Amino acid sequence: MGETADGRGGPIAVPIAEQPSLQRSPKWLVSAVLAAVPISFFAIYLFLSHSPHATNPPQATTISVCPSVAPGVRRIRSDFGIRFDASEKAFTVHAGLQDMPPGTLYVVKLKDAEPNIPNIVVWRDDDVFRDLKSVYPVFSEHIDERNIRDATGRIFGIDRWGYLQSGERWRYVRFSTGDAAGYEPTPPKQANLLDQVVNSACFSRDETSSK
Repeated sequence: MGETADGRGGPIAVPIAEQPSLQRSPKWLVSAVLAAVPISFFAIYLFLSHSPHATNPPQATTISVCPSVAPGVRRIRSDFGIRFDASEKAFTVHAGLQDMPPGTLYVVKLKDAEPNIPNIVVWRDDDVFRDLKSVYPVFSEHIDERNIRDATGRIFGIDRWGYLQSGERWRYVRFSTGDAAGYEPTPPKQANLLDQVVNSACFSRDETSSK
């Protein structure tokens, strides 16, 4: 508090020129502050969108009796009883007879996909899936697994997946029958489409889940 000319106390007036004001700040400083806000939010968005942990896990697979084959659907019949359905509009299915061990190996490809997009392989659980079982988990930023169950809640296999630093997802599914299916690291959009085939797993009405 200061004193007025008659000796009474009163507020000290500060000249207007000495009061700080954003309007009196250099224009380049104001522009920099305003530009930093959207840039910061954009940087956070990029970090989260490229983070493997920001990608949702694949939908869980539940084994049940196979429904009737719908029109426009190709049913894949694995050697040990598990069946998969693939839309003929979205996928092409290639079957190849193997000698050692004998059986039929299926490769399911996305139609109109780039050549570097991986495919689903359906086969028995052997060295065909070696990379999915022992290599990709080592180089993944995140891996997880869960039990596959049938309609009664009984464990019917293992569903394992992971994300690379790039955000690409791989998946490996092993059934208690001895069948397996999986795909190598794939961009999330295409991986979600491949999951449609994996999650269609079922067993024939003429077979039991204990086979």
